[in-house]
Amino acid sequence: MQTGESEAVRYLTACIKDAVRSCMQDRGRIGVAFSGGIDSSLVAAIAASIDPDIELYAVGMHGSHDLNHAEKAAALLGMEDRLRICECTEADIESAIPQVLHAIKTTNPVAAGIGMCIYLVSKCAHAHGTGLLLTGQGADELFAGYKRYEQAFDDGVLGIKLEKDVLALPAQIRRDVAVADLCGVELCLPIYNRDVVDIACGIDVRLKMQKDEGGYVRKYILRRVSEQYLPHRLAWAPKKAAQYGTGVQNALHRMARRQGLGQEEFLNRVFKDCQEITWSD
Repeated sequence: MQTGESEAVRYLTACIKDAVRSCMQDRGRIGVAFSGGIDSSLVAAIAASIDPDIELYAVGMHGSHDLNHAEKAAALLGMEDRLRICECTEADIESAIPQVLHAIKTTNPVAAGIGMCIYLVSKCAHAHGTGLLLTGQGADELFAGYKRYEQAFDDGVLGIKLEKDVLALPAQIRRDVAVADLCGVELCLPIYNRDVVDIACGIDVRLKMQKDEGGYVRKYILRRVSEQYLPHRLAWAPKKAAQYGTGVQNALHRMARRQGLGQEEFLNRVFKDCQEITWSD
């Protein structure tokens, strides 16, 4: 168990940098799926230190949290000229639902929302000639990034909860890879690199989440790593989950509501319809 903060920061920093470099080795045009949160910002900053021509792709509906946040984060990183905004409409989302559901083989609303975000950002990257996208996925499960972990922290079972969620990551990643593949884009997840995972799983949970009079600090140790690459304001900023920050989940909710259905019921109907079309073909 790694309990020393400075040692954990040193090991994690070196390992994440090596993982980003490994993703980029001998590749063509490379981008980062960029929301402006700590995970994608850290990956982007390290990638830019290796290749200044790296491109950032931010997806979301007009006026969404993620697009606004991505623009501010890119400016703080001095990379605003590398940022490509992939603004999507409700029609874009609706037309992509059958393909995404077919790829992920589930109608779970959260999985579908994440899948839609991966699809839309991959489609945008492909349209700009980018064949490889680096993402920050895996960081929330490895470093206690979700709000739902706060109760587990208080109950003294955060370590158990994280271990369970890390074990579920491979299935989620296969889902996201399948969706990106629809657009001819490869995903690379440096924070889910095997060596990074090994180090992360050996870090004391008290270095992953901390609590003081100001509240909970999730992903504490990753934020300490990020301080070496990001402005303080960015390294310690809170972040919404992708499917909510982009506006995609709200769009799915509106579509379902117009048909008098819940989200999962609506997605089940779309999935059934697209299976019938495939079968008839």
